Amino acid sequence: MNALLFYKLLSEKFSYRTTLMQDKVLAELAGFVLSPDTGTVFLLKGFAGTGKTTVISVLVNTLWKAAKGAVLLAPTGRAAKVISGYSGQAAFTIHKKIYVPRKQKNGGISFVLAPNTYRDTIFIVDEASMISDRPADSRLFDNGSLLDDLMRYVYSGHGCKLIFTGDTAQLPPVHLNV
Repeated sequence: MNALLFYKLLSEKFSYRTTLMQDKVLAELAGFVLSPDTGTVFLLKGFAGTGKTTVISVLVNTLWKAAKGAVLLAPTGRAAKVISGYSGQAAFTIHKKIYVPRKQKNGGISFVLAPNTYRDTIFIVDEASMISDRPADSRLFDNGSLLDDLMRYVYSGHGCKLIFTGDTAQLPPVHLNV
């Protein structure tokens, strides 16, 4: 399948006529999904009501036609429930999907990156503005930076890609200046 055909499939799934900007986003998403390039990120941002939710829902429900899978992630359980509700697919917190517990010699527990066994999968992260790129004070999680760990996890899989979505008007994480 090529990007033009995938774009047409995405466009046909809309229940209304797309705006010029939505149409441009669909074309760029189609190119991103089918590009052989790895290690790149697609950032979908916009104000409330611009159609981000609809675009992601259409994408998730059309990826199978391009022989791609989708994994939906969010920083919180509530945000995961929301993305699951509008896409009709299960969603997970980032922590639940990318970390596994490991017992330490002192009896404590830490969390390390799980192996990414996905192939040709698009990881879609909603509410991305809530993810800090600053290392945490705690060494409970692998390297302390959720963003770094997420990207390492996604790109360790074969043919996996990453899409971040977020609302332009939302506040950045605490202690992070934009």
